[in-house]
Amino acid sequence: MASWRHLSRVMVMQSFFEHEARGGDLMEILDYNLEEYGQKISDTDFAQHLASKIEKHYAQIRNLIKTHAPEWPIEKMDPVERAILVLGICELIDPEKDVPMIVAINESIELAKTYGSDTSGKFINGVLNAVAHDDSIQKKS
Repeated sequence: MASWRHLSRVMVMQSFFEHEARGGDLMEILDYNLEEYGQKISDTDFAQHLASKIEKHYAQIRNLIKTHAPEWPIEKMDPVERAILVLGICELIDPEKDVPMIVAINESIELAKTYGSDTSGKFINGVLNAVAHDDSIQKKS
């Protein structure tokens, strides 16, 4: 059974995907999705906090994607992979005290395996590992 944190990440990734595809306020989309589909999430604060971190660090996240996936223009990147990368990088550059870097990376890889293509997991792993070793971001073991 998936943990409520994993489900929160799924909800944030899907809400960000919807935000990019249709527009609208990310927090409003997330709140709606949590209300409609988040019954198994015991603490919605985690999901809301992740989404607010995405909004806060979005420019830096995009720059890190451009730096560490230069062969994939961000605008032409698979939208599911892009949403997963945004979420994963958000957790790496503004880490939670109780979420080790390896957990954030592994959660993103699992999302990629579930929602992406056959190669998404490897792609997400490569980019997030490169970001994790980038000296410009905060470090947390």
